[in-house]
Amino acid sequence: MRMTSLMFASMMAALLSISPARGADGAALSSTRFDGGDGSFKRALENGITFVIASDPPSTFQDSKTNSFDGADVRIFREIAKRLGITKVSWNIVPFDAMIPTLLSGRADVIVDNLHETEARLHVVAFTSPAYWYGSGIAVPRGNPAKIHTWADFAGHTIGTLRGSINHQLLSQRKDLKELKLYTSNEAEFADLLAGRLDVAMEDDIKISQFLKQHPTAPMQIVTDYTPLPQEYGYARYALRKNDVDLNNAVSRALDEIRADGTLRAIISQFGYTDRNLWYFPVKN
Repeated sequence: MRMTSLMFASMMAALLSISPARGADGAALSSTRFDGGDGSFKRALENGITFVIASDPPSTFQDSKTNSFDGADVRIFREIAKRLGITKVSWNIVPFDAMIPTLLSGRADVIVDNLHETEARLHVVAFTSPAYWYGSGIAVPRGNPAKIHTWADFAGHTIGTLRGSINHQLLSQRKDLKELKLYTSNEAEFADLLAGRLDVAMEDDIKISQFLKQHPTAPMQIVTDYTPLPQEYGYARYALRKNDVDLNNAVSRALDEIRADGTLRAIISQFGYTDRNLWYFPVKN
């Protein structure tokens, strides 16, 4: 038994030690072929690729000072494009709920802002392999005057969330809310909470914590004892058209590699994520 364990450990160490070939500039070269037949990866190599994002910090956003795109998912895909040898990269920023229509219309090739995998979305797009783990959180005015701690406590209150998100889908099924307000950006949502036009802002917990870190005097707080429903958490993934199988295989392969060699960990740690976000962690009700 001990010998088997040692052999397995040696094999894993050997696999993890393999690094991609690199060019003179230090960039990784794509030596693996992804030519299953649809030609989507070959087209990306030859003609370039367009990534679509939303204003969705800390995942994806446009820097107001430089007008450049940034965020955890943006940096992940800059690394993926480099490893795959895709040199012509364009970016398109749209409202969150417009990302899938933009992809399907051919105006983009990959949705880079992570999407929650749902049955409805699986009917129209294909998802990549997983990137990192995340879940929902709720923000309330400082002091939590309405005493909101659970999903059931939302009844009779005005709730805000991002249009087109998994939270939008879940909240729209409720008939006991005073009002459901939908937003195209987290900034607008949090601004309404601060202005007293919302009782609760429901977003990914990392978005709330990062906003509070950047605005420590803002009169709002995250509800630390809120337990999300199982439907509210999962692995972050990215989306492509169903027919672009070659490109999806290439992107997923590169994504798996940067998870394995520590690059993804280094990227997401710059945006408030921890090692806990690398692996599935069940939320107990």
